Amino acid sequence: MAIFIASTKSISRSNGQSAVASASYRAGVELEDKRYGKTHDYSKKHGVISADIILPTALAAANADIDRSDVWNKAEAAEKRKDARVAREWLVNLPYELSAEDRKTIAHQFAQTLADRYGTIADCAIHQPTQKEIDRGADPRNFHAHILFTTRTAEIDDNNQIILTDKATIELSDNKRRSLGMERVSHEIKEVRQLWEQLANEKLAEHKHDLIDSRSYAAQGIDIEPQLKMGSVATKLERDKYERELKKAEQAKEEGKHYEIDKTPATQLGTINEIINERNELVWDVALTKNQMVNDAADAIILNGHKIEDVEHSTPPPTKATSNDLPTPSVASTADEPIKEPEPPPAPKPKAPTLDAVAQAMAMAKGIKTKRENEQKQKEVALEQQRQRDLADQQKREQAERERVEQARADRARQLALENKQFLADKKSLYAAVMAQLEQHTQKGIDPNSKTGKLILAISVANEVMHSLDQYTDNPNTTQRQRELASNERGALTDLVNDKSQQALNEIKNIHYTSERKTHTAALQGALSAFTDNHSQTIEQTQQIAIESVKKDIADYSNEINRSRSYGLGR
Repeated sequence: MAIFIASTKSISRSNGQSAVASASYRAGVELEDKRYGKTHDYSKKHGVISADIILPTALAAANADIDRSDVWNKAEAAEKRKDARVAREWLVNLPYELSAEDRKTIAHQFAQTLADRYGTIADCAIHQPTQKEIDRGADPRNFHAHILFTTRTAEIDDNNQIILTDKATIELSDNKRRSLGMERVSHEIKEVRQLWEQLANEKLAEHKHDLIDSRSYAAQGIDIEPQLKMGSVATKLERDKYERELKKAEQAKEEGKHYEIDKTPATQLGTINEIINERNELVWDVALTKNQMVNDAADAIILNGHKIEDVEHSTPPPTKATSNDLPTPSVASTADEPIKEPEPPPAPKPKAPTLDAVAQAMAMAKGIKTKRENEQKQKEVALEQQRQRDLADQQKREQAERERVEQARADRARQLALENKQFLADKKSLYAAVMAQLEQHTQKGIDPNSKTGKLILAISVANEVMHSLDQYTDNPNTTQRQRELASNERGALTDLVNDKSQQALNEIKNIHYTSERKTHTAALQGALSAFTDNHSQTIEQTQQIAIESVKKDIADYSNEINRSRSYGLGR
């Protein structure tokens, strides 16, 4: 009897997956992954019966065409997020009772229906178990199809090329689907599962095979116990043991000996799953036997008019063999006629599982289930305790980090305060050293005590202080903070020079005698030029523009004085 499997999952970058790699593996081909710069080669993979690209009917009718490599490289290129879903896979079990052609037909029919429903491109790969897998214990009836779908709808652009556009509706979030008046994704998936049930059952009914059921075993009233998850470690141990046993058998064959492969599980999980599987087979046999009894009862009602309870509960009375029933050996009519050997009795029919056997298996499975639930509860308690410990440790680390940051901030603030204080003391010393040599900066013909003379002297003092600040900055003992403060001081001095120059020019214009105006103008030009020549590299561009403007005003006024003297207007 065929079983129902129709499950779906996303191929997602957040799980380290690639659409190109997934398609290469399922189709058993070599594909170039342009996004990651890799080549995935599964061309030596066995068990792939067929692999076909299936376009939506509208695209196929327009004679559009695309190969597997383009489909999945475009699917990767269409997504920008690092956790994007790049493909969706549907895995369906193909009924072994059907022919290979019928299995391919319903798989392609299912893929085509979904491709048309969502406007996506399908890549349908049909697999069968390999002999190596069967030798390891795989079910030889395990025919199945891996059907990859693009997560975006396919359209044809102006160049008649297939492009991937918006996300298919099955990929939208429940909130987005709700805003569009659609059901939840879980409801959509349930409908697709029922669609596979319908397609497969149509073909099974056509050949008068038992039908499949998309409902859960519990909904069908079948007490199937799920097996335990093996995990990668236990699975590897089981495979390693099988490989060792296989090598022993091959070696014995080479030596002309016979070796019986040990098929007992290598792990406790494998042993438990073997018991659960045996128990499930008994449950299946009972379910099938019960179904057969019901079918037989129905036939009896139709043919003989019996009541259901008569058929279900009546059993034929036991009969005892009598001497008349025993076979009598035949006597040869002549001495030449050989004596015929009695025919062997017919082979006994396989017995249905007894209720005791089922009860024992169910009890064992119940015990395993209880143990598993207890282990799960213990694991959850341990995980919660570990989570609480981790949370407490994290809170301690965060608190320690906050304290460390606050302490560092406080230490930094104290250090900056000390550096600021030291800079103020150093700046005071610099100004004092310059002011001690004030007479050297007094220009000839300029009264340093006059208003104009004080302004010109201030420019000359600023020039010397700037020299001292440059030396202070270059000193290796000067800290970064003190260098920043020195830079700020240089900027302030530059602004001061600009202001004092403008004020000095205005004062010069108020001097009565032309000769004095000329002398003071020349002194102002000299002081300002000395400042700009020495410190133009450290002056900001906006300040340079302002000083150049003042220098131009001073030069223009100097020219004006000279013109007035040439006309005899001054004294």
